[in-house]
Amino acid sequence: MIVTVICLSIAVLGLAFGQTPEQVQSLFRNLLSGYDRKVRPIADQSFPVVLDVSFNLRSIIRVDEVNEKLETSGYLSVLWEDAMLTWDPETNGGIERIFLPQSTIWIPDLVLGNGFKKFEEFGGSFYFVDILSSGYVLWQPFEVFESHCAIDTTYFPYDKEVCGIEFRIWSSTVHTVDIRISSEGVDLYGYKESGVWKITHTEAKVGEDTEGSKVTFYLHMERKPLYYVLNIIVPILFLGFLTILVFVLPVDSGEKMSYAMTVFLSFAVFLTIINTQLPVSSDSTSVLSFYILLQMSMGVLILVITALQIRLHHRDAAVPISTAFVILVKFKKCMTCSKSFPLSKNAVGSLTTLDDQASNNLETSCKKWPEKKVEWKDVTAALDFFAFHFFLIVYVILTFILFLLIAY
Repeated sequence: MIVTVICLSIAVLGLAFGQTPEQVQSLFRNLLSGYDRKVRPIADQSFPVVLDVSFNLRSIIRVDEVNEKLETSGYLSVLWEDAMLTWDPETNGGIERIFLPQSTIWIPDLVLGNGFKKFEEFGGSFYFVDILSSGYVLWQPFEVFESHCAIDTTYFPYDKEVCGIEFRIWSSTVHTVDIRISSEGVDLYGYKESGVWKITHTEAKVGEDTEGSKVTFYLHMERKPLYYVLNIIVPILFLGFLTILVFVLPVDSGEKMSYAMTVFLSFAVFLTIINTQLPVSSDSTSVLSFYILLQMSMGVLILVITALQIRLHHRDAAVPISTAFVILVKFKKCMTCSKSFPLSKNAVGSLTTLDDQASNNLETSCKKWPEKKVEWKDVTAALDFFAFHFFLIVYVILTFILFLLIAY
């Protein structure tokens, strides 16, 4: 019983909707007989052929910051009405739509207006167009588009870019072929998310100029910063802090200059490695590049100060110490004492860090210090103290400004 019902259903559907190859061939012959693909397919040739152009984006392949190039893959959906490709389905076996090779009918001469490669015809001989009995033609050529995109890397890796993909009618004026609407705009159905870029929103703008009609699809993108933060910014911050720690090492250890040089060379080698990952542009220089330049400048200055410290530390004691160095040493000693007294004076009960005797000894030592003779090792110790705090403050301020600028 079930088999009988299925067979009857197939028979009824076949009678209602089935078309024989002879009917399809006959329709092709009738439509293409006398059809000239060089003539615009509109009954009144004084009016333009109106196009509806949309863009289906499938993926962002690559963004080349150096050459300012956007590489995407996708296809255009171009819809127009062909007055010479209409038929009555009732007299043609109920055929509502057919598919023809794009080379057999009129196709608009759309080109990528801001492309990098030479102009080439979209699609190919194996592409078919979808034609309805009412005369509407849908053409969907798939391409890999390489378009120009101005890249602003000022706030790299938190930069946001707007890239336009422009399609224009090349050899026809707006009076013959006109792009008037883009009903779908940028269609992201089937879009594969990029690992580097995130699309925030899209828009399409239709317009015309002296060269002809055009439509531009804009992609508003923002870079995903996690990879660059973990592999570039964080190591730079660590190396910058390690450079400052040279002032913690005493000169007598004998490792001061070698440590400073090793950290500086590590910084230089690391910058050489990441230089290929940073975007290169003369129109806009990233804040991160300025930050790295300042870090390198700090490293050079620290090396100079370290070399002078070692030179001063090993000077003969008979060489007189200038008044500026004496004032620097006394100021450092006073700051150290002023930091130590509150701990001993204000501490209560079990929180007391120094007993009364130790506190009195420290206070007496600080009072008698101006009477002691300043030595060269005291000068280098004072330089270490002030240089460490100075460069630490500079480092914190620069880092705060960096993240304030690029993250907000």
